Amino acid sequence: MGTRPPDGELPIGGAGLGVDEYLEFLRKEYLADFIRRGGASVKVAVVGSDKVAERFREGLAAAATAEEYLFAAVDAANDRVHLVDQLFFAVARQVDWSALATSAVRAAYDAAAFPVPDSVVLAGTTGQTAPGPSGGLTVASVAASYDVNPRELYRSVRRQLEQALLGGVGLAREFRLAMLRLCQAELGAGDVDAVERDAVLGWLRGERMPLPALRSALIYGRIGRHNARSLLASLARWLPTVGAAGLVLGLDLSRLAVGRRPPVEERVGVYYSKPAVLDAYEVVRQLIDATDNLSSVLMAVVVPPALVTDEVRGLPAYSALQLRVADEVRDRRRTNPYAALVRLDVRLEAIP
Repeated sequence: MGTRPPDGELPIGGAGLGVDEYLEFLRKEYLADFIRRGGASVKVAVVGSDKVAERFREGLAAAATAEEYLFAAVDAANDRVHLVDQLFFAVARQVDWSALATSAVRAAYDAAAFPVPDSVVLAGTTGQTAPGPSGGLTVASVAASYDVNPRELYRSVRRQLEQALLGGVGLAREFRLAMLRLCQAELGAGDVDAVERDAVLGWLRGERMPLPALRSALIYGRIGRHNARSLLASLARWLPTVGAAGLVLGLDLSRLAVGRRPPVEERVGVYYSKPAVLDAYEVVRQLIDATDNLSSVLMAVVVPPALVTDEVRGLPAYSALQLRVADEVRDRRRTNPYAALVRLDVRLEAIP
């Protein structure tokens, strides 16, 4: 796989790979196998141009969707990725939490031996346009289809949800409680109303929600740098239990290479000081170090060639990350797609 590179030194990694070639490798070796079986990996892709970055991002999204993963794209130009809580919020805003809760509720009905009939779901969702509990998944609708007591059915289904979430291995406490409340809202039994459901959704997305609105959900603090990484890990671990294969996160760090801000009238998005750049590298480094404890997640980090060698804003400025992605031993005649860092359509001349 790969061809002999031109003569010269590549500071990190070996020869380059084609975008399509590498995407097919990720799909076959990681998405279809390793990640699906509960593995976790962080890859760094050096892209030769903005067009290559766009092709890689679109191809990764297509591969993730085809393999039934949840895909989230985060761009450092739009979100403050040097703060891990902002990274989590950027992912959370792309998650259809109601759909995940619906899948969890259906699984709970199945576990309670009362699978939701398709006819009930169709009847309950007809004409529904506003977000909220689906009529076909409420306890009243399902109980009526089986001619059983709604209260007894609710107790059985809630017990299944509590066992699945509160007893879930590797899930952060706040995540378990938040998901339980969203699932209870889908049951339509009245113990979680629309206000509490919306408060939980806003909390997950980083919106400024009043803490009193979250107390009924037993959530007493905001998401911050102290717990965001565990919540991100919990999301990835929970996804395979609600119908998705896992989480694929595409993180574009190209904006970190911009050292001087343009004039005010030309500024768009987020710009990073050198300390903020180092903090962004620290976020990636922590995720790499946490892969042994992560499950069902693939994170692909995109960087331009300038960040490979720039001693001020590039990887050499933060050796803790550079040493984790650099290949000490490599074959310069062949590529190693399993490496932590790969080059995608990058020519040697593009490297400063």
